[in-house]
Amino acid sequence: MPDWLRMLAQGLFWVVSMTLIMRWLARGRHRAAPAAAGGRVQHHARFLVIGVICTLFFVGVMVAASIWPDEGVNFWFYAFMTGFVLLGAYLVADYRFARHTVSGAGMDFGRPTGRRLAFGWADVRTVRFSKSWNWFRIELESGNVVHVSGMMTGLPEFAGKVLEQVPAARIDRDTLQMLRDTAKGQLPLIW
Repeated sequence: MPDWLRMLAQGLFWVVSMTLIMRWLARGRHRAAPAAAGGRVQHHARFLVIGVICTLFFVGVMVAASIWPDEGVNFWFYAFMTGFVLLGAYLVADYRFARHTVSGAGMDFGRPTGRRLAFGWADVRTVRFSKSWNWFRIELESGNVVHVSGMMTGLPEFAGKVLEQVPAARIDRDTLQMLRDTAKGQLPLIW
């Protein structure tokens, strides 16, 4: 097989694989949360699956490289693989701790580190949506910044509460329309 055809096949495989994975993740956002989880904004369990697979796969690669060493395996290989292990661990931590609760009074927000932050809607300085990061960015009067991922379940309820409780003057114009669409169930694109 010519080199250019092999590279084309590898690139096509990557694009198709990522498209299917992202579509699978996006479908999980539309699933209804249990009634007991009213007001909850959290990652779908599919997010945890990706994090666990990523962590275990790259730990396995590092173990295999240690058992069957090769000339190309050096410090930089392990540093690179450790980065991917940490990325997978971050996804698991984000699934576990980034669980938010919205209410008429405000929001209880969890960070991937396990730290929690509660704020009232009156404390919100600005609300924006970052298309490049795919998250709602809520800046508080205290200077704290809260990010709510566009990959989470419960976004329509979150958007509805923001629209009800935060004055429109504090919401970016483009974000205002996105919040209206999200409240109707038209979730932000993830890819």
